[in-house]
Amino acid sequence: MASTGRLRAAKLRRVSNRDLLEDLFDYVGFGEDDRDALVAIRPFVTPAFEGIVDKFYAVITRTPRAAAVFRDGEAQIARQKVHLRGWLEGIVGGQYDAAYLELRERIGRVHVRIRLEQRFMFGAMNVIRRGLHDALSASEADAALQERGHVAIDRICDVELAIMLETYRDRYVEQQRAQERLATLGQLAASIGHELRNPLAVIATSAHLLRKKVDDAGARHVDKIARQIELGERIIGDLLALAGDRPPTREPVDLISLIEDVHDSLVVVDGVNLLLDIDPSVRTVSVDGVQMRQVLLNLLVNAVQALEAKGGGTVELRATVVDGHLEVDIQDDGPGFPEGLLERVFEPLFTTKPGGVGLGLALCARIVKKHGGTIEARAREGGGAHVRLRIPEAVAT
Repeated sequence: MASTGRLRAAKLRRVSNRDLLEDLFDYVGFGEDDRDALVAIRPFVTPAFEGIVDKFYAVITRTPRAAAVFRDGEAQIARQKVHLRGWLEGIVGGQYDAAYLELRERIGRVHVRIRLEQRFMFGAMNVIRRGLHDALSASEADAALQERGHVAIDRICDVELAIMLETYRDRYVEQQRAQERLATLGQLAASIGHELRNPLAVIATSAHLLRKKVDDAGARHVDKIARQIELGERIIGDLLALAGDRPPTREPVDLISLIEDVHDSLVVVDGVNLLLDIDPSVRTVSVDGVQMRQVLLNLLVNAVQALEAKGGGTVELRATVVDGHLEVDIQDDGPGFPEGLLERVFEPLFTTKPGGVGLGLALCARIVKKHGGTIEARAREGGGAHVRLRIPEAVAT
């Protein structure tokens, strides 16, 4: 591939995918000869892919902080091994275009979403690079092809690493913007949140009194007013909670009672089934009960509303303890999260729901983070949405 783009220091805006790829190729000196060399060495290095994949995950699993991102254990690693082999095939595939770049960026976004630290990206790429070099050196390729192949391997691995690190940079910028929006929300909530509650309280009282004096037709309209008042109160409450910085007060909480209280607070419409699966061996957990109730309620309300819009379905909440850490999975068979937006669903003011505000999931993420935990959105196997939250050291003793 001929590369004609030039990297200009003054050009700070993100360039198009095509220009970005050409800039990277130009910077590392990757050209047609390297592409041809990678294609030529493909039959010599492909037999080593299984060994490279196994060594890659052997390194991961013996590094606790890196292995911790694979929360589903061996099942998740098995799936990722398939993806890694496909990624290796792409390295020597000979097609380095916009589709190639898009796939690499998607892989980088997955690493960001599962919170694989950047430093492990360098180590992981070194395992891949070393494995490819060793495979080529041990092959029957002639000396001239080996020499060209080693140079091409280094160049394409440099490009691969640069693309993935670019996704980390993009995510960092997004997080900074989210923090700026959160700061603005805090100023807004502090200045008008409490003041808005006073007129809402007056309206609520008047609606209650008015309902006693109207007929059934009028009562329906009064009920609409009451529901909108509740919505306004909830939005104000979420704003104040999201903007606040109160650390969680951990204390022993009965997990089953907490979840039953959340269940009783839900309004579940006809056609929506709610299944609870709570590990019976776990009764008492160490969390902030008020905050954790808010997290679970927000997540279940989102799931129920998604199914209500669909016309029905099933929501399942599963709570268990793994190695002393509380894990809660909430799944539904609704429309699921929009593809490509999983890493943004917890950002303040980001919403794909018609009429949504974008506060509920951001508040969940903030509370879980203050507990020292993690929360992750993913696609549910078979269709739908899956949210997993994990609170460390949550088993009360």
